[in-house]
Amino acid sequence: MAFKLSYRAGALAVSMLALAGAAGAEPFTIFIFEPESEIALRADETAAGAEYWGAWAAYSGVLAEAGAAKGGAPLVPAASVRADGMILGGYFIIEAEDQAAADALAAQAPSASRGGEAIAIAHLPVGPEMAIQ
Repeated sequence: MAFKLSYRAGALAVSMLALAGAAGAEPFTIFIFEPESEIALRADETAAGAEYWGAWAAYSGVLAEAGAAKGGAPLVPAASVRADGMILGGYFIIEAEDQAAADALAAQAPSASRGGEAIAIAHLPVGPEMAIQ
């Protein structure tokens, strides 16, 4: 599948990385899985493509308003297809009070209502020996 990263995708990724998260909460990653038909909208220059990116921008706003967003990015979906045909299209790193709160945020992702899935997975605790210098 050919993929062209649009300006909108790059701008969304940069704005997502600038978001601040909630202090003292647990870290999670929300993995975004989308069907190929949704991934194709990334390069769509019509209203459908604008609506696709608008939904993701609105979701980024939801995470920011919740104080949960720490970063994330849309991914180039080259070799990340699951057996059920879902494509790993991106991720958000968030902070939430617990798994239930992270799951509630993941359930609001556009992919959850557009034929895909969003899964929140907790991070393992990491000691100082694993710190990135």
